[in-house]
Amino acid sequence: MRMEKIVLEKVCWKVKATTAFQFLQLYYSLIQENLPIERRNSLNFERLEAQLKACHCRIIFSKAKPSVLALSIIALEIQAQKCVELTEGIECLQTHSKINGRDLTFWQELVSKCLTEYSSNKCSKPNVQKLKWIVSGRTARQLKHSYYRITHLPTIPEMVP
Repeated sequence: MRMEKIVLEKVCWKVKATTAFQFLQLYYSLIQENLPIERRNSLNFERLEAQLKACHCRIIFSKAKPSVLALSIIALEIQAQKCVELTEGIECLQTHSKINGRDLTFWQELVSKCLTEYSSNKCSKPNVQKLKWIVSGRTARQLKHSYYRITHLPTIPEMVP
């Protein structure tokens, strides 16, 4: 592992972790390939992406493996759309991704609960009191003075050809 890291550093190759969004894109494209042409519009990627964003607003989902979270979201959407023909595709993705059935069920339940709460009236209007910054008088005085210390940069004239 150490030698691999050294070689990767020498060739300037930066290894980045795969995100749930990347898994969502991959799983979505694989499922779309298996759908008949007339059913390809049944799954909406923007909707799946919005669901993933809603889940990322909860700290609990930071503990989920990205592949499990992405597959949970897609599986729930397929259940909601009643696309029975895609159940086998989900099982295939689960097998190839080496995702435990209990893990998938656990995260599906959490995702379902999160999305239910997210779409409820409770989430539609934020509490205004919680959105206000409350600072001490001392901090407010320091902030006020630091505002006047900001140097304003001169405007750069545009060159007209």
